[in-house]
Amino acid sequence: MRILQQGIQDESVIVRVYAAKGLRQTGDAHGTTVLNEILEGNNADGIAAALVALYDLEDQTFSPIVAKLTEHSVPLIRVEAHRLIGIKDDEKAREILIKGTENRIAKIRRISYLGLAKFQKRGLIHKGLQDIDPAVRITAASVLARLGEKRMGNFIKNELKAAKPQVWNYGIVALAETADTSAISFAQELLHDAPWEFRIAAAEALLTLNNYDGVDVLKQGLESDDPFLRIRVVEIFKKYQVPNVFESLKEATRDEYINVSIGAIEALTRYHGKRSRKLFAELMDEPHSLVKITAATAYLVNL
Repeated sequence: MRILQQGIQDESVIVRVYAAKGLRQTGDAHGTTVLNEILEGNNADGIAAALVALYDLEDQTFSPIVAKLTEHSVPLIRVEAHRLIGIKDDEKAREILIKGTENRIAKIRRISYLGLAKFQKRGLIHKGLQDIDPAVRITAASVLARLGEKRMGNFIKNELKAAKPQVWNYGIVALAETADTSAISFAQELLHDAPWEFRIAAAEALLTLNNYDGVDVLKQGLESDDPFLRIRVVEIFKKYQVPNVFESLKEATRDEYINVSIGAIEALTRYHGKRSRKLFAELMDEPHSLVKITAATAYLVNL
């Protein structure tokens, strides 16, 4: 708790965000107060980080502050504000998401279609199938599949035939989310002799279908020289409970790249919390403030 309280007073707004998030996870309402203060401030990095923190916390309270931030001058803040609005089951959130489907930023349109799924707005989501951006079209198809629409798997496959490589990473996982079992063999083929980014996406797609054939590929990805690839892998391990990865995640908590270390701690917190308490205690002695705060939070929520 002393680590979190010190973090709240830190000069760095990012450190304050992490400390506030940690307090919120322990049930301390002061964490929410600090996050709201940062949202109402002028530090763009802090605002974006606070929005991400509230998203990670799955905050369901509709906030006029966040609603206003969907029209902020900084694109990243608009994106993160829409992403947070997208998880809220509130009629006011629905109106913002409907407007978001017309936004000039493709990522906001994608987020908006994902958020509209809970409101069963099939007609609005069908519009996304005609979007100028292939990733948005794929998102709309994936959402419609989850709402019971047929042949959306075939729609995504056709999109992938013409898609540029950067769309494939997203499209492979989206295809799996349609529960199209043909995606299993498709993803299995990509586990071998394909660029690493495709192999990682294929492994995640298989996890979506409760298939663990790609776990070894993910473990290998954690040993990559590319820190962004390692970040991608720990984010997957945060989303899915995967067998036989405890030791790999434990080692990743010492990664020289801070975002990998933090992601690994958060993955262990979610699925191996009690087992990792000794490790969390050790990590509280690490020199980097964000690692210390994340470890302190992990220790406290697993008491």
